[in-house]
Amino acid sequence: MKRRSYWTIDILPHGSGRSRSYRIEKRIARGVIYSICGLIGLTAALFLNVLGRADAIGELQRYRAENQQLVESLEAMEARSDRLNQTLDDLATHEQRFRIVAGLPLLDPDVYSVGVGGPGGMTDLREESFTISPQLQQTANDVTGELEQLLRRAELLRASVEEAADSIESQRELFQRLPSIWPVVAGDSWISSGFSYNRLHPLLGYRRPHPGVDISADLGSTVVATGAGRVTFVASRSGYGRMVEIDHGGGYKSRYAHLGKINVRNGENVRRGDVLGEVGRSGLTTGPNLHYEISVNDRPVNPYNYFLDGYRR
Repeated sequence: MKRRSYWTIDILPHGSGRSRSYRIEKRIARGVIYSICGLIGLTAALFLNVLGRADAIGELQRYRAENQQLVESLEAMEARSDRLNQTLDDLATHEQRFRIVAGLPLLDPDVYSVGVGGPGGMTDLREESFTISPQLQQTANDVTGELEQLLRRAELLRASVEEAADSIESQRELFQRLPSIWPVVAGDSWISSGFSYNRLHPLLGYRRPHPGVDISADLGSTVVATGAGRVTFVASRSGYGRMVEIDHGGGYKSRYAHLGKINVRNGENVRRGDVLGEVGRSGLTTGPNLHYEISVNDRPVNPYNYFLDGYRR
């Protein structure tokens, strides 16, 4: 039979009191010590677990609050993107007018819709990032898709406007040369006889073509070039009296007849609005007026159709 072993614990007082001794079997003492250590470890683990859970709950609440703020920010961005979309619609209307002025065809409606590619999405972000708030993921995907479409529309409008601007720049010289303004600087000037293929001549008394318009104005009123070009004729001609002819290029020519005074020379380059002379009554005319003609490829056309709206009388 195995002999038992014991631990003796002596308790000695500081003063004159009586000392005490206790004897504990080693096996029992070890069990008590192990139990106490286990209890302390379990208590510490439970305490740390409670603290960890409290921290986790606080962290989760913070994430949820931040995600809610992000959702609200994304919704505000979505509202602003709607307003931006309306602005782009307005710009698209002006862009179409700009293309018409530039002589360019309108873009196909399918191009304006910018319906290329699928819906936008945050494909570079993992879905795990939004497990706390699926609403956040859906809102972020929607806003991203709308912004991608708005960027494509803006880029399309920018490219289209640049194309129209380049076209207008290339045609600027042609626009400057086109005879298109009122040729008499006088507020009370007016068309007294229009373009006609069979007009009764007021002096000759029979019908014949009238390849221009007669603009009545006070004697001496200023006559200006209706477009840029080169003066190709300065002289008197039967019926026309003193006359100036301008070659505008592109087949366009203009004539200014019945002049009193002439201020330009043959071969001179003029710009739109440059003074050519003064209203007179030279040639076959009933009174002071300017006989004004436009021809295209040597065929007379009605000048009235070439006057800008602000210059028509």
